[in-house]
Amino acid sequence: MEMLRSGPDRHGAIAVSIHWLSAVLIPAMLGSGFRAANAMDAATKAGLLRFHIPA
Repeated sequence: MEMLRSGPDRHGAIAVSIHWLSAVLIPAMLGSGFRAANAMDAATKAGLLRFHIPA
């Protein structure tokens, strides 16, 4: 249980997980936004925006 919490010399598993999840999602959200902006087909644009816009 102690591995989940941050200590004075090391970040815990929860902080590390949130960091890497954010590191992956930020470029994915940017990419989906740019692709939706350039999409010609309305159905494709709607699908990309469903991913891009958080619910």
